[in-house]
Amino acid sequence: MTPSNRTTILKLAPIGDIGLLFCCLGLSYVTAVHQRVFDVFNSLETHYPIQVFVATLALAGGWHVALRSNGFYRSRRLNGSLREILDVCTASSLCALLSCVWLWLIGSRSIRSSVDMAVVAALFGIMSFAAFLTTRLVARATMQAFRARGHNRRHVLIVGTNRRANSFVLELASHPEWGYCVQGFVDDQWWSKQTADSQLGALVGGLDSVPELLRTLPVDEVIVALPLASFYQQIASIISSCRDHGIAVRFLGTFFDQDESKRTAFLRGTIGTITLHDESWNAWAFMIKRATDVIVSMLLLVGLAPLFLLIALLIKLTSSGPVFFKQVRMGYGKRPFEILKFRTMVQDAERLMSQVEHLNETQGPTFKLKNDPRITPAGRFLRKTSLDEIPQLLNVLVGDMSLVGPRPLPLRDYEGFSQDWHRRRFSVKPGITCLWQIMGRSSIGFDEWMALDMRYIDQWSVWLDIKILFQTIPAVFRGSGAV
Repeated sequence: MTPSNRTTILKLAPIGDIGLLFCCLGLSYVTAVHQRVFDVFNSLETHYPIQVFVATLALAGGWHVALRSNGFYRSRRLNGSLREILDVCTASSLCALLSCVWLWLIGSRSIRSSVDMAVVAALFGIMSFAAFLTTRLVARATMQAFRARGHNRRHVLIVGTNRRANSFVLELASHPEWGYCVQGFVDDQWWSKQTADSQLGALVGGLDSVPELLRTLPVDEVIVALPLASFYQQIASIISSCRDHGIAVRFLGTFFDQDESKRTAFLRGTIGTITLHDESWNAWAFMIKRATDVIVSMLLLVGLAPLFLLIALLIKLTSSGPVFFKQVRMGYGKRPFEILKFRTMVQDAERLMSQVEHLNETQGPTFKLKNDPRITPAGRFLRKTSLDEIPQLLNVLVGDMSLVGPRPLPLRDYEGFSQDWHRRRFSVKPGITCLWQIMGRSSIGFDEWMALDMRYIDQWSVWLDIKILFQTIPAVFRGSGAV
């Protein structure tokens, strides 16, 4: 699960929780006063509807504060089930108390005449506790099973081989359901015999090898376990390299042995981290981005289904080979994925690459050839109109890509990168369109293309995505820079 997907779930959760609480409140009210559901609204009649509306909004806000204060919307990846049960119990009790106050404020006739408000509050507390406990434990069991089978992994690189690093990795190894994968240790030598003998990770390089490791390994976070004072220059260099790649850096421990409560809890009851570098996008905006990707890609796939079939028929009638072209591309966090496009070249195009590579018309590691002899007649039309890109909506739907983002590059092109700042484009999901598409595509040089990707990452907003999407339409009709 990428941070964007995880953030989407965590941000949508409060809406679902508030809705669940209102359902529990209504059910407890109906049960307590022995009314039919449709009669509840009559019993809640009041001469002050505005005050009731305001009180209800305040109730929802109070519920949200109660839930958030009990850790409902932070990651539970590293917490035990008992801690979660206690938090759910506390949150349900607070929500029940707030509901009791709300019932008193709205002055329901049924409550005052037939049943004590405490009964409704008690029933509500029990129902909300059962509902929250069931949804949380089911979600926990599902995610733990998902992570234990190798999905939703967070790849970390450990800088240091001391006892602190050893304790950290031992804790990760004892809980595979947390979903952390140690890519290895970085240090000039094994400083802790326990770490060297633990077989929890290999020594993959010295401190000066971090830039090269970041180029070749999928790394989501770098965890620094070295003493900050003694290794200040080396750590500063590592942070600089991670900044080039858009990778978060966290430091184990504290700066001056201050109270541990000042640190961000990373491991339950043991080790904390201090974030030294992180360039995460705004969580709410990222949630909107992913929701838009899912909704728009689904609608377009349904709406373009007839065109989908016509293009498939055209490809089959004009050349031999499969309808779709599949190729491994470099995606988010330098994770390879298989991109799907309509085939526009002859069947053995990749095998014939060596025969035309010397004709490359672009600078840098990418390959572009306007009159590529491998392109079929139908393929030339599909490329000119960008219709060959339509199947990538499936990549967007499953989460490998976004509608807007840096274009996914073949592994061949990535291996030709010469500067680390180019690789920061992999700190976000690749997309079908971006600034490069609307500003000239293949007519733009490689360095300018990479600069446009960095500009997109640094200036990203929902509004920028909307503008790019709308500007892509005339750019496609113009066919400027299409190869």
